[in-house]
Amino acid sequence: MDNFEKILKDDFNFILSTHLPWTDLKNKKILITGATGFIASYLIRFLVAANIKLHLNISITGTVRNLNIAKIKFKSILESKFLDLRVINILEPIKINSHYDFIIHMASIATPKLFESNPIGVILPNTLGTINLLDFASTQNIDRFVFFSTTGVNGFVEDNLRPISEDVYGGLDPNKIENCYLESKRMGENLCIAWNHQKNVPIQIVRPAITYGPGVQLDDGRAYADFIKNIVNSENIMLHSKGDAIRNFCYVADFLTGLFYTIFHGNIGDTYNISSEKEYSILKLAEILTKDVFSEKSLSIEYDFKNNDFLRVNYTRTTVSTKKLRLLGWEEKFSIQEGMKRTVESYL
Repeated sequence: MDNFEKILKDDFNFILSTHLPWTDLKNKKILITGATGFIASYLIRFLVAANIKLHLNISITGTVRNLNIAKIKFKSILESKFLDLRVINILEPIKINSHYDFIIHMASIATPKLFESNPIGVILPNTLGTINLLDFASTQNIDRFVFFSTTGVNGFVEDNLRPISEDVYGGLDPNKIENCYLESKRMGENLCIAWNHQKNVPIQIVRPAITYGPGVQLDDGRAYADFIKNIVNSENIMLHSKGDAIRNFCYVADFLTGLFYTIFHGNIGDTYNISSEKEYSILKLAEILTKDVFSEKSLSIEYDFKNNDFLRVNYTRTTVSTKKLRLLGWEEKFSIQEGMKRTVESYL
């Protein structure tokens, strides 16, 4: 068993140790879109592990665009009787001759690399894809339709007002192409609310902030992913700014417990932030990695202000409140030091 599998096993044991009614998932059928994505693939692996450990007999269907890539991604569990990977285009009407108890819509393109080069591809899964899945859900008599949004939909809010709750919003300019991801997520949320209101689809909306852990995509253009890649490759960390933007980093095992607290205990038709409220500047994260967690590597921080950054929404601070989620019983357990250590080691 390699480091990746060992860390996942430990993560999954932690998640299953939380006081949640896991047996409520017994014999359920779950459809997960965007199965090869970071959080989606982690969730699928967890559900397979939960089946084995708790004998839940959960049936998991994962939608993918490229089956060959998916087979490589899920090589260790590909033969599991609980997993069915299907090539399904969610931009077309969903035609699956099967009933599902849960639909978890995670298919999305979140990398800033594509906000300028392929904004249509970014927008469509969050809008047209959501419409097709909601239409399919309206025929299913499902327990939950969970839409993955993002805390960025709150828009530009005065920094002194943060951490902000789920109902606080600021502006986003729809005429700026870098807002294609956030504006389409906003529309996706509104579509879910509409189908809940008019067709009684039991929706829930979850808003992740920055979520990281084993399996995170290291080349998606975001600073924390670049840092992890630098540490894995024993390279100095390169900053393309002063690093004073404030961000929140939630380890994926903490995120997943938050997702299940929402599903098991959250209200239908409601929205929940799943995030860390602990704040770190980009520079501070670089210092934690080089001077604290991986000090033995003797790496340093370098600056390159001439490098043109990818088109993105440049919030100075992004902290959101997790009060609603904490009232359901959720707690963040992993420190940034422990989470980053586990993430880097999973690649070694």
